Amino acid sequence: MKQFLETNTITYNLMSFSAFKSMLVFTALIESPKSYDELKKIFEKNEYLKEIPSVDTLRIYINSLKEFGCNVIKIKEKGGTRFFIDSHPFLLKFDKKQVNNLLKIYKAVSKSIEVEDLRYLQQFFKKLSIYVSDEEQKIKLENLSPFNNIDAKLVDNLVTYIQNGTEIVLLYNSPASGQKNITLIPDKLKINNSKLYVSGYNSEYKYSTLLVNKIIKIVGVNIQNKTVEAPEITVGYRYKKEPEETFELLENEKLIKSENNTDIVEITSRNKFEIMQRVLAQGSKCTVLYPEDFRKSVISQLRKMKEGYLDRAKEIK
Repeated sequence: MKQFLETNTITYNLMSFSAFKSMLVFTALIESPKSYDELKKIFEKNEYLKEIPSVDTLRIYINSLKEFGCNVIKIKEKGGTRFFIDSHPFLLKFDKKQVNNLLKIYKAVSKSIEVEDLRYLQQFFKKLSIYVSDEEQKIKLENLSPFNNIDAKLVDNLVTYIQNGTEIVLLYNSPASGQKNITLIPDKLKINNSKLYVSGYNSEYKYSTLLVNKIIKIVGVNIQNKTVEAPEITVGYRYKKEPEETFELLENEKLIKSENNTDIVEITSRNKFEIMQRVLAQGSKCTVLYPEDFRKSVISQLRKMKEGYLDRAKEIK
């Protein structure tokens, strides 16, 4: 220990080689089945070891791992015998409370993280799910991402086309009108209400937003890239706060006025759908003030939603 503190370096003399060699065998057998000769080569290439163990010595390490509770499988093949650890007592495990905390963390992080980074986070959480014994909690962890059940290659292609400003034709399964081709110059991917959307300019150069999980496939690509830009829209709305409530603004919002637990806010974006989602998400606390055409669009959308709920209520009865 004194030598380590002085040099901050692990040397041959500082190591407990029985433990180190056991760990080396353990790591090797978890990765993939190994023969005695393959284990010897691993020892030979290790920078800290100065000897190649015999078969008897390797057998002692393997038996020691069995004593610790590792399930060592012996695989007999034409080329000889290999060993593999398919389970061991050192597995990382998550209980229900820990899984719920992970879900909360993901939900909080997903609001501000870039879509590309969110994909890597999803892959990480999916790997963690193998350490969850409860099947219901495992499914929650595996399926929490908005990328769930979406073709990864489709997302990769959309990212590329966004970067290059490429015009594409999508076969889209519209909830209102069924399958149809839509021409789009994709502008960005975004998560909203735990769903993945792609926004861009359609064939009439109007900004539109589509659910990615409704895209059946990309049926055409225009190799002559186009650059278009929709005009910005500024919408003013009133937000009625609860006592002691703090209303958090988005990056594209600014506070115009605040008094008597009421905030007047302006939001500016090229994406009309994005603004619509923002004001509708605030529920009855939010009232759109201007412009008038956007007010009418919100009122129309609310009426459609109300009619939908009333029709659903009739079906239940």
